[in-house]
Amino acid sequence: MSPVREVVVRTQSGSELYAVLKIYDRRFGLDLRQVKRHPDPHRAVHEDAFRSFVERGKMTGFLREYERETKERGTPVRASSYLDKTQDGRARYEAALWQECAEHFECETEAYSRLSDLQGSLIPHMYAHVRITDAYETQPPSRSTARYFEIRGVLLQAIGGYKLWDIATAPEAPANPGAWQAIIQSACNAAYEINRRGVVMEDCAPRNVVVDARTQRPFIIDLAQCEFRDRLAEVWRAMDDNDEDWDPDVEYWQLMRQSNNPGKIGAPMVRQLQLQRGIKLQGITYPDYDRIMRDLRQKKGLKS
Repeated sequence: MSPVREVVVRTQSGSELYAVLKIYDRRFGLDLRQVKRHPDPHRAVHEDAFRSFVERGKMTGFLREYERETKERGTPVRASSYLDKTQDGRARYEAALWQECAEHFECETEAYSRLSDLQGSLIPHMYAHVRITDAYETQPPSRSTARYFEIRGVLLQAIGGYKLWDIATAPEAPANPGAWQAIIQSACNAAYEINRRGVVMEDCAPRNVVVDARTQRPFIIDLAQCEFRDRLAEVWRAMDDNDEDWDPDVEYWQLMRQSNNPGKIGAPMVRQLQLQRGIKLQGITYPDYDRIMRDLRQKKGLKS
C-alpha cells in the first residue's frame, strides 16, 4: 500500500548503507486511493481542497468524528465513505486518508519496536524513522497545521531477493522444487513467532514475504496493519461477562486460531504450486492452537 524506494545513505564514517525508504503519504498508493474499486489519483485540485479544509480549522473536528465513528463500528471507517457531493466531501476524503497513513506509520513503528528481537532474522532491521518537511510545492502551511503536510516514513533493511509468491518463477529462487517447501515452512514459522510476541497481522499473505536471494531466508515485510495483544485484552476485559474461567491469553490464541496468520501464508502457496506446477507440498505444518490453549488452561488452573 505504501510507496517504497531503494536508497543509499552515506553514514558518518563515509560508508554507504543500502536501504529501503517506505513512506506513508496519502497522495500515493493504488490500494490506498481506491473508490468503488477504481483508482483515485491525487490531483492538484484535491490538494487545494484539503489545504483549505485544514487552514479553515476543520481538521481537528473531523478527526474527532472519525475516531468516534471508528469506535462505534469497531473497525476503521473507509476513507471513500466520506467522498460525497457536499462542499467538503473531497477534503474529508483526503483527511481520512491522512489519518489512515498516520495510523499505518504508528502501527508499523510500534510493531517493529515490539519485535526488536526478530529484526534482521524474520523481519528487516528498522534503521530510522523519517520525517519529510517542505514536501509540497505550494506555500508552507502555518506552524499549527504543519504536521498535516509532513510525510512520515521508515528506513528499512534492504532485502535483495524475490517475493515468496514468485518462488516458482523467480530466477533467484532455488531451481530444485524440493527446496521450496522449507522456505515456505520458514515463512509460516516466522508468522507464528510474530504472533507469539503479541502481534496479529491483519494483512498477512505471501505477497508480504520477501526471500533473501543469498540465504533463501524469508522476511515478513509489511506490519502496517496489526493488532496488539495487550490492547485487545483491554477491549476484551471491558466486555467481560464475569466468567471466572475467562483468560485474556486463551482469548488471544482463540483469535490466533481464527486469524491463522501462518495458514494465510502457507495455504495459498500450497494451492498455487499444485494448480500451476502440479507440485504437491507434503507436510507444511501449522501451530496446534488447541494444544496451545489446552496447555495455557492447565498451567493457569482454568477449566477446559
